[in-house]
Amino acid sequence: MEMTKRGVACVLLLVAVAYAVIAPSWAQVSCSNVDSAMAPCEQYVTGQANAPSAECCNGVRSLNQAATSTQARRDTCECLRQVAARYSNLKDEAAQALPGQCGVSVSIPIARNTDCSR
Repeated sequence: MEMTKRGVACVLLLVAVAYAVIAPSWAQVSCSNVDSAMAPCEQYVTGQANAPSAECCNGVRSLNQAATSTQARRDTCECLRQVAARYSNLKDEAAQALPGQCGVSVSIPIARNTDCSR
């Protein structure tokens, strides 16, 4: 089943919120930074790899550490929506498992209907 663009973005957003995937040295969230952090995860979230790469998990951890404020998490969410639009073959189960696979604890469920404004 193909996800909607918003759904894919929400899934990736939750991953980012869960990971807060933006390097602490970044002054503010930028979509290019989110894109760079998540790019190594493409093979895993599209089902082309059985596990995320070390580089993917490093990106997830750095975003988790960086998205510490509510606004940073919202910005990350919106950027992830844009990134997710490129992944029409994104696998829900893989996206939902990504935080755990990378050893990152997430308090927000990863789901297609995540509202970035929250």
